[in-house]
Amino acid sequence: MTLSELLARVCTSFAAQNIDSMLIGGMAVAMWVEPRSTDDCDMVVKVTKRYDTPLKQALIAAGARVTALEMRRLFERPWIRLKTAGPKLDLHRCMTPHDRVAFERAALVEREVMRLRIATPEDLILYKLQAWRPHDRADIHELLAQVKDQDRPYIESWLDSIARATSAPMWDRWNEAIRDL
Repeated sequence: MTLSELLARVCTSFAAQNIDSMLIGGMAVAMWVEPRSTDDCDMVVKVTKRYDTPLKQALIAAGARVTALEMRRLFERPWIRLKTAGPKLDLHRCMTPHDRVAFERAALVEREVMRLRIATPEDLILYKLQAWRPHDRADIHELLAQVKDQDRPYIESWLDSIARATSAPMWDRWNEAIRDL
């Protein structure tokens, strides 16, 4: 199964179970700028604990290998990684104020058989600043360089809140990211 096939299956099965989701990560970045190679699909889902059965059914229908333990971990941690017959599926639960606002701001894209929310460039930058791995830094650079008319005050308005929630040095990372522009 390819990443595109996984994404289509996840979107279709989530829609069948009325699960709101949003694409983040490398696949979402590729919707806004020149794509880079990625080996997983990152989705944020809006679900509560009482909705774990439909979510599990949707994940299984999409081809994910999911156990009761993984479902429990999703409600204990911010994200889980699931195996599929092909690429990995990283599932993040919508839990923070930023996640909720990112959902509202997300671009809605309709492609052939699927309807998909994609995080805006500004929200992707905020997610990438939290992760801060080398490929996340490269994604931030590409988003800053290629996407015009970004709302930088919006990004900066979230840095303190996310820093408090995650203990990540968000302002230091942001200042490093914009230093060479």
